[in-house]
Amino acid sequence: MKKHLAIILSLYLFLFAISATAATPPKSGAACSKAGQTQNYMSMKFTCIRSKGKLVWNKGVVITIPSVIPILPAPSQPTPSQLTPSASPTPFKPRPSFSPSPLQTNDPRQLSSTSAAPGRFCLNEESQSAFGNEYLVCKKGVWTRALGYRIIQTPSPTQTYIPKYGNISEKDLETLILADWAKWKKNKLNNQAQVIVILQDGYSKDWENITREVTTYTKNVLDGNGLKLTQTPFFAFGDTEEFRAKAFAQFYPTSSCTPPYLANSEEGVYCATAGIGSGGLRIGKPGFPVANDYKLTKQDLDVLTFFLAHEIGIFYIVQAQYGDISYTGNKFQIPTWIRQGTAQMIGVLVANDLRNSGGHYLDQNGSNIFFGPKPETICSKDLQDAENKEKFMPDNCSQSMSLYAVSLLAAKFGGIQALFKFFALYGQNDDWVNDFKLSFGISREDFYKEWWAYLGIAPSDWPDLQPPAPPERS
Repeated sequence: MKKHLAIILSLYLFLFAISATAATPPKSGAACSKAGQTQNYMSMKFTCIRSKGKLVWNKGVVITIPSVIPILPAPSQPTPSQLTPSASPTPFKPRPSFSPSPLQTNDPRQLSSTSAAPGRFCLNEESQSAFGNEYLVCKKGVWTRALGYRIIQTPSPTQTYIPKYGNISEKDLETLILADWAKWKKNKLNNQAQVIVILQDGYSKDWENITREVTTYTKNVLDGNGLKLTQTPFFAFGDTEEFRAKAFAQFYPTSSCTPPYLANSEEGVYCATAGIGSGGLRIGKPGFPVANDYKLTKQDLDVLTFFLAHEIGIFYIVQAQYGDISYTGNKFQIPTWIRQGTAQMIGVLVANDLRNSGGHYLDQNGSNIFFGPKPETICSKDLQDAENKEKFMPDNCSQSMSLYAVSLLAAKFGGIQALFKFFALYGQNDDWVNDFKLSFGISREDFYKEWWAYLGIAPSDWPDLQPPAPPERS
């Protein structure tokens, strides 16, 4: 663990030094102010030189990344002829990163701290620690709440809000969500969506066909209900780091923001309309090479459909926040559980329509293909812990809770329309707590009581209500 943390810290300090001077991107031949001055940009180091009596930036040299970066082995693949980017990938800033994969491994490299907090890694099994006035217990390497235990035993406060939906079933919620989605589908358009798909050599044509089918279907439903994207969705799939780096370099100049590139990682990279990553990860086979004309199975098609619709959902969520303005990354991030849960819901509904003939999406419940079972307790990371921008979810319970919480929210407090109303309102101000109440007709605090009651948790075991997480930049 110490070795991993030391690697991450060394890398972060190095890259911080690289990026700190890159506020004004240099350009070969452009004027500069002081001879000998250097500036780093897009993996290049530029130097201010005197030429023909003027101070200008030179052509630059490539920056070599230190050898402390862990390199993940990947099979050698030929460089795709269709990728000819004019710029090298931008230096990346390591950070916990959202992954739309149905399962996410407990990778210590994704965390910067093992301090006692729900959902963070711990070192000594069954050890205990304090968190606020709660006890945490180390279970399977993750700090988990010990329900029913408080450091200071105090009488349960008088509840001013009594939850109404503690006994509602998953089937009842599914019925309400499907009825709402049916109304949305009545407004579905019949247009052919524009989408850019780039595959590493050796990927089967199925990848492109499914991507275009899912993008078109999802966009036609959402566009038909007054939503829209200002950018063209961009998807790239490849097994090797070389391919992913070049795909990102091709996308980067066209993006309206400056997303970080996660080198030597199979994580996706997002900028409102980009999805770049390993195909094996996307179909639930991390590290499995698919650039050998691997034929997608029925289950692979189901999972890929969910992933793609989930991604398109993220694009629309962000675009709803930005309105008609292209995504620039300069607005505060939507609370993670609302954003993630909404994208999961869109992914589940589209996959149900296209791969399950519009039947019951709960047929996939617990299969770990799309989503896990309904949580039966308060997860290692509760909704309150998932309000900020950190997206790491340490277990299946925490990964599933966002979908079930958003399902409860949409089914009983305004429908899918209320979710996108919330995103649009939050795009106009920085007060997500007030926007939540305006959109759903219930306060953040009272909804959390509904959620805990829905889980079947006795009021005496509810976590203490914490102040809402302040808005954070992505």
